[in-house]
Amino acid sequence: MKKIISACLLFALPLLALAQKPNEINISSEIKKVKLFLTSGEMTHVSSIKLVKGRNRITFSGISAYADPQSIQFNLQAEHRVVSFSTEMDFLAAEQFNPRIAKLKDSLTLLKDQLQLNNDINSSYQAELAVLNTNRDLKGNNQNITVAQIKEAAEYYRTRTLEINKQLSKLNKENYLYSEKIELIRLQLTELNFNENQRSNQVIILIDSEQAVASECTLSYLVSDCGWVATYDLSAEDLNQKINLKYKAKIYNNTGNDWNNVDLTLSTADPQLSASKPDLSPWFLDYYDVNLYNKKSAYISPKSYQQNYRAEAENNLNWANQRAYDNYMLDEQVQTNNRFARNDDEWSKIESMKNSKLPIEMETVEISELTAEFVIPAKFSCPTDGKPYVVDVKEHILDATFTHVTVPKLDNGAFLLANIVGWQELDLMPGPTNVYFGGKYVGVSNIDTRNVSDTLALSFGRDNKITVMRKLKSEMSSKKVVGSSKRETYIYEIAVRNNRNTPIKIYVYDQVPVSKNADITVTVDELTMGKKDNETGEVKWEMTLQPNEIKSVEIGYTVKYPKDAAVVLQKYRTVSRAKF
Repeated sequence: MKKIISACLLFALPLLALAQKPNEINISSEIKKVKLFLTSGEMTHVSSIKLVKGRNRITFSGISAYADPQSIQFNLQAEHRVVSFSTEMDFLAAEQFNPRIAKLKDSLTLLKDQLQLNNDINSSYQAELAVLNTNRDLKGNNQNITVAQIKEAAEYYRTRTLEINKQLSKLNKENYLYSEKIELIRLQLTELNFNENQRSNQVIILIDSEQAVASECTLSYLVSDCGWVATYDLSAEDLNQKINLKYKAKIYNNTGNDWNNVDLTLSTADPQLSASKPDLSPWFLDYYDVNLYNKKSAYISPKSYQQNYRAEAENNLNWANQRAYDNYMLDEQVQTNNRFARNDDEWSKIESMKNSKLPIEMETVEISELTAEFVIPAKFSCPTDGKPYVVDVKEHILDATFTHVTVPKLDNGAFLLANIVGWQELDLMPGPTNVYFGGKYVGVSNIDTRNVSDTLALSFGRDNKITVMRKLKSEMSSKKVVGSSKRETYIYEIAVRNNRNTPIKIYVYDQVPVSKNADITVTVDELTMGKKDNETGEVKWEMTLQPNEIKSVEIGYTVKYPKDAAVVLQKYRTVSRAKF
């Protein structure tokens, strides 16, 4: 019998061990590392923990509500076995994240108590007034009331009524101020809870450890609503000097978590690429069938999954925000009836708080298939307000050859270009560029790496030291009617002057019209050694000008078309002006 009992005890010991409550480890650590992609980021927490032998339940709090559950990675240096991962919203965590909430709640309680006390005093005065009004009839059963008694009673009623009314007016003024303060504190508490709810997510990890040990652990996960955009500063002192290219990034954080002195890495990779390979289905050709093309594939793209988990996160946040609104904005009677804010005025307040952070406007750009990473050497901080913050990425001193380009038909300005060879090694992305030349701000240009060959041309804006003029030579231009046809001849002179003290190379562009109708013929009369593209009609001249040198070229053409036809041979531009 003893052997049977001993065997039962031995069998029950493992079950008792499994039934023991796991060791609770609560971690509220700040983000230490951020690997920022174009429209998302990988957050990394680093913490020290103490494990007990057996099962341990580790809870990471303060995680963004937009964290991707499937991207969670946990690493522990000590020997362990991961039992499970899970995430859940902590709807009561806002107060622990922000101590100001507790202080405001205390102030709200004091103000509500004072308001209630004033209301109680008001009720007592109202009751006294009711008694006075009830007993104003002095006649009663006693017919022997003297005039002096009547005067004394009237004096008492008048004096006491005046005192009560003064006190009621004072209470009403105080109550108005208390109500205003209560409303402001309620709004502030609701807004603070709205903000803190964005990081009310929890990551819960169950692990088994063979021994009690202290170790360092890391938690990482992907979160949306953050990213970066490339921007540049481009400067040069003169045409014969090198150019300076400062690579910068505009960073935004709308995740709900502030980044305080984090190690920042920027990446052009796409973290949403699926780890599972897509499978091809048989491709059968047949007559068009609507039902066939409406069938959905079993393969779920990463973006579809991202929309699903974000929809769940939005639902959780909406529920938490509604709960905060009901707690602070609705009175006790409404709360006890389990009613929620539903009228338009209340919901407009909720929506205004939810939309206090404007959504980030997105655009589509094309970048290289090869990914690049930039490690920012200095610690970086960024609040979760959705505003752009600039960080320096790296700086390049580049060799470049300067050329000028002008299209005087459209603009008499000469534009300075810096031509860079080997730009592919710079890991540039499309982005706006602030341009400086000769120590002066020129304007905003743009770096576009699409369809660029070995040489990248960066614009330094207008060069006001190059003068370009295009004018019609009227004495050589004419409009004639010959038989059933019209003939219009145009001759233009283009003059370029180099006012710099160094030689320049400039490319001049113009065009002749191209006929798309057999009844319209175009004859080129003059090009002055310009190179013409027969498909587009574009004409290009390449000039080298010495200091203070002037060069001129001419472009001329004749257009013949039926005299009854309407052919537009001049282009016009649209401008705005005052109308009187």
